[in-house]
Amino acid sequence: MRATWLYLAAIMVSLAFFTGAIFFSIRPALEEPWPQGAIAGKKIWQKNGCVECHTLLGNGGYAGVDLTRITANSSREELVTFLTRPPVMRPARRQRHPALAREEAERLLDYLEQVSKIDTRGWPPPPFTRTNPAKGE
Repeated sequence: MRATWLYLAAIMVSLAFFTGAIFFSIRPALEEPWPQGAIAGKKIWQKNGCVECHTLLGNGGYAGVDLTRITANSSREELVTFLTRPPVMRPARRQRHPALAREEAERLLDYLEQVSKIDTRGWPPPPFTRTNPAKGE
């Protein structure tokens, strides 16, 4: 009977230690508030339903490009221009990419910049490239 109580006590102490370790490891991330521009950009993302076509952090649609790291790969001005004056999309598309006001585009990019700072451990993977084994590639 005493051994059972010692076993249960050891489990409880281990759980308490594990819980504390997790809490203190994620505490810095919990304490960093997102800038107001990024919060406003997330609302624009949601209002326009961007997730229906675009993937962000592995979630979303596949009709558009993955936007997890888009701010690292393109200049801010280039992205603002695309969002305020979107090009004509593929002919098979029934709807056009929505044009945003410049202020909305700036806030949306604030959000995407904040998302790009999240450590995703290498996700998304680089785009698939075809190789030709016959050529030694």
